Amino acid sequence: MLIKKDNQLSIHSLLYNKIPENHILKLINSAISFEFVTKLVESSYCKTFGRPAKDPEMMVRILILQHLYNLSDERVIEELQVNLAYMWFIGINPEDKLPEASLLSKFRTMRLSETSLNEILVELVRQCIKKGIISAENGIAIDSTHISANTTKKIPERIMKQLAKKIFKAEGIEDYEIPDFESIENHNEAKQVMKDFVIEAIENATDKSEAEVQEAKEVLESPLFIEQKGIRSLVDKDARVGKKSHSEYFYGYKAEYCMTTEEGIITSVAVNNGAYVDGNDFKKLYNHTTSSGIDVKELFGDKAYFRKDILEALKENEVETYIPVNISSYRVNEELFSYNKDNDQWFCLAGNETYNKKSSIVKKHGKDYKVLRYYFNKEKCRNCPYRQKCLGSTKSVGKVFQISTNTPEYYEYSQRAKQPEFLEKYKKRAYIERKNGEMKRFHGLARARGYGLRSVLFQTIFTAIAVNLKRIAKLISSLDTTNIALIYNLQLVVLKFQSTWIFGLGFTLKSA
Repeated sequence: MLIKKDNQLSIHSLLYNKIPENHILKLINSAISFEFVTKLVESSYCKTFGRPAKDPEMMVRILILQHLYNLSDERVIEELQVNLAYMWFIGINPEDKLPEASLLSKFRTMRLSETSLNEILVELVRQCIKKGIISAENGIAIDSTHISANTTKKIPERIMKQLAKKIFKAEGIEDYEIPDFESIENHNEAKQVMKDFVIEAIENATDKSEAEVQEAKEVLESPLFIEQKGIRSLVDKDARVGKKSHSEYFYGYKAEYCMTTEEGIITSVAVNNGAYVDGNDFKKLYNHTTSSGIDVKELFGDKAYFRKDILEALKENEVETYIPVNISSYRVNEELFSYNKDNDQWFCLAGNETYNKKSSIVKKHGKDYKVLRYYFNKEKCRNCPYRQKCLGSTKSVGKVFQISTNTPEYYEYSQRAKQPEFLEKYKKRAYIERKNGEMKRFHGLARARGYGLRSVLFQTIFTAIAVNLKRIAKLISSLDTTNIALIYNLQLVVLKFQSTWIFGLGFTLKSA
């Protein structure tokens, strides 16, 4: 049950006067109000029954401290007992009783939803815009970063062994023999042996192990499980294997987020399993960013975001795009071919031009794809000095240039991406890479704290809030420094003017 917050100070609160005014927590508190938190989560509390609950704003402030200084639940409560700045920040008197560490976990799971987490982040950005800390018209950079799972991945055989043991334990069976799959050299054969063993355990199970049997069925029914692309741990069933690069893999999650390029403030966050493809949540991230009041003028991203749906959405919203061309989407050798969009023609290195265009359907990997075929003049191709370079060893007389339906449009992006202005502006994207490093190195985002997608989402959003507050404190500090310098310079001008005026009247200034 929520009760009205008691803001009465005790005599011991005079100790807070020892905290310097330029302390990061005081700068944060002067810039951001967290009063909105109570209203945001009040629907998750009973208004009339139950024991008095801890103030939601205080709980959120504790969680901010936890991620700001990369502390565990137990450690942040320990630090709160001795750190005056921490006590002042969460709004308690030095002698007040602190919540138990276990209450932080309950608050995360029972009071904060995905919607409320995102709304906290959005509200912080709104306040920054309102107070002039960041500009409403801004450029946005988008990127993703991988987060290692808080467990090790296991091969399917070991997972099936765990499933069988859980069923036997629930059934009260102590005498059982598990196949020695490690001695089987053929990996596929070993997986089949263990699968048959688990299926047999399921068939012989009773109502005692209903939950365990259901869990085993769900795992075995997944077509990705045996291929080692699905569940790799019973501790964390949401984590997946993903790619860092063409040859390097990781096991865990992917966090994707948007950030302002001018001030370095994160505006939206999304978290998915490690197999996530960058850009799939672009629309959600973009909408969260604009809902905070930011008018996106430019967007910066790496090649992963060179996708038709993203490019069209940005074009529709009149956003200037700074995304380099992805060769997997655009396969044109521009040393040999160039395009004229006015007459929809392609030109080759020898000056030959296409005279006809047809659309057709081709099959690839069992799917139908629409392609465009541009036809070059056969007679010019027959005696072309670049024939070998263009056609190779094929017996075709004339070149038939087959491309995807998006290629003519992508050609314009490709030409623009080579311009000096584009290359200079694109340097702004590098700042988001530094933000990745900051969150991982100083705030623990390199590895998940808990298990499951929701836990990692919570960790990522609060880490984003923490680095935002650090950045806001720095911006506030620089603004204050600028204001002090401005006042000092004005005082010098006034003194100079006064001296000139006095001397002009024939008076002299004497020191006391």
